[in-house]
Amino acid sequence: MEVIINGRPTSTSARNLAELIASQGINTLGIAVALGARVIPRDQWENTPLQPGDIITLIRATQGG
Repeated sequence: MEVIINGRPTSTSARNLAELIASQGINTLGIAVALGARVIPRDQWENTPLQPGDIITLIRATQGG
């Protein structure tokens, strides 16, 4: 299936957010994940299924101003 990650179409066989993040090799330290317009708490990534065309936004916390 294809999903959109930070504006880029991405093919994946992941069934949920946790699998998607792992399959993309994303360091999970300091990130938040939104599916559509909803931020998904880390403890729900494994229980959040993916659908074709889902829009996923990865946000990394940074210091500074």
